[in-house]
Amino acid sequence: MEEAVSDEESNQKIEDSQGSFLFGSGFALLSGLVVMGIGFTVPLDQFGFWNVVIIALSLPVVAGSLVIKWKGSGKKAMAKGAMTILVIGGIVMIGVTIWFISILNSLGN
Repeated sequence: MEEAVSDEESNQKIEDSQGSFLFGSGFALLSGLVVMGIGFTVPLDQFGFWNVVIIALSLPVVAGSLVIKWKGSGKKAMAKGAMTILVIGGIVMIGVTIWFISILNSLGN
């Protein structure tokens, strides 16, 4: 009877150590949005170039660093959630880059 209880406790500890997919994706998204908010609110230069760079790179950089951190600490479910935000951030980064290039092109006409 004691063996069954210890098996359940060890299984629960293993599940807890992996973290939660939703917590990982939510934390990565919230952290990326905070950095993105800094890019929207703090003027860094006269033309706003560095602000656009921060806005475009905020989600992928924050989520990528969290993936590396959580994979190293064994929280695989949280790392998968952050990896999802990394992919979404990559799509946002491509969209912001295309938008910014089109704005620069329209300035030349």
